Amino acid sequence: MDALWVPAVAGALAGLGVAMPLGAIGALLLREGIVNGFRVGAAAAAGVATVDLLYCAVATATGALLASAIEGFRGPFLIASGVLVVGIGILQLLRIRRDPGSDAPDVGRISALRAFVRFFGLTAINPMTLIYFIALGGAVTARSTSAAGPVVFVAAAGIASFAWQLMLAGAGAAFGHLIGPRATRIIGIAASIVVIGLGAVVLAEGIGALATR
Repeated sequence: MDALWVPAVAGALAGLGVAMPLGAIGALLLREGIVNGFRVGAAAAAGVATVDLLYCAVATATGALLASAIEGFRGPFLIASGVLVVGIGILQLLRIRRDPGSDAPDVGRISALRAFVRFFGLTAINPMTLIYFIALGGAVTARSTSAAGPVVFVAAAGIASFAWQLMLAGAGAAFGHLIGPRATRIIGIAASIVVIGLGAVVLAEGIGALATR
């Protein structure tokens, strides 16, 4: 039983390591909590964590065999991801512009199911998450002396990722309850601009990766 502590702690750290950097996904999660409340934000967080869990499972099962293949498509994946994130930011801005004077603006309200699907797709299109888990998963599970070690590693990574994403969604929801609709509108505009900027950075990184091949 003691041997399981190594993959459990390593998995939790791996999940937090991939989740904690505040990029486009983190900004979008905060916005979902502010605009749509905790239930929708939690569904979005579950979508992100589900991909992290699946990628961690695939990486742990296959080891380094996929690393070179995925790295070869890093540029196109990053470009696609950047375009998608920029597009979402622009759509959010357009929704806000369609209702400029309302006291209860529609700043992009969606259902919990749509939030889950959207965030699942946004996270899945980023190949760096899979490469990250490939780099860690093989090394950590290879050192485990228990057959259950890989399972514990994957489960701990998924739980840690979900806990962090849920905290972001919860922080957004808590903040959203304290502000009025006009302030929500301003935050929606600011968050959309941030998302567009982050997507542009990812897009530029993808173009740079293609240029250096």
